[in-house]
Amino acid sequence: MRSVIQKEWRSYFAIPTGYVFIAIFWLLGAAFFLLYNILAASADLSSLFGNLSYLFMLIGPLLTMRLFSEERRQKTDQLYYCAPTALTRVVLGKYLAAMGVLCASLAGTGLYVLILALRVPLSWGMVLAHYLAFLLLGGCYVAVGLLVSSLADSQITAAILTLAVNMLLQLIEMSSATLVTPFLPFLPALLRSVALNRHYAQIASGVVYPTDIGYFLLFSALLLSATVCVLTRRKCKRR
Repeated sequence: MRSVIQKEWRSYFAIPTGYVFIAIFWLLGAAFFLLYNILAASADLSSLFGNLSYLFMLIGPLLTMRLFSEERRQKTDQLYYCAPTALTRVVLGKYLAAMGVLCASLAGTGLYVLILALRVPLSWGMVLAHYLAFLLLGGCYVAVGLLVSSLADSQITAAILTLAVNMLLQLIEMSSATLVTPFLPFLPALLRSVALNRHYAQIASGVVYPTDIGYFLLFSALLLSATVCVLTRRKCKRR
């Protein structure tokens, strides 16, 4: 798995993808920080991280679109089908590499926190809660992208479909609050269970329950397991 992580990490910066993602994240993050903290004279990081989470939903597909789709297009996916390394390790390696780029991008926001800390006293518990919530939510979006990339035949298709799924998750969560289905009374509650932002807001507010953390971990684990199943089925078909 370590070799997979290293390979994917180098791939991010061998082509502009990694640099483009980090540049967009930092540039717009700085704009959000200027708007919601400096100009508004506020030490509240909720708006900053809230907007960063929506930003990642939109640009996150850049990190995952090529992870499997490009190898499938170039037929180089045969290498890990034939390799002794388990497909679970391959999936986890690619997932952790993408999360590594996300963590590197998020580390840049430490400058914003430092600027605020020099001006006003901060609640470091709340700061850590925002970072934890963002990483857990980001992990879910990365898992979505990884699954879609394993199903797609091209990077562009993977990016578009990942963005569509991310936006569908948002739409489901927003509509579940007002949805009325007399013939399917369980449907609104079922849709509310797919509520990434609700769990994110709970953790970011500083109220950290194990159930909220477990929700994100289970969500990511299910999608990664589905990715392994897709690859395993494809491997069996090629034999």
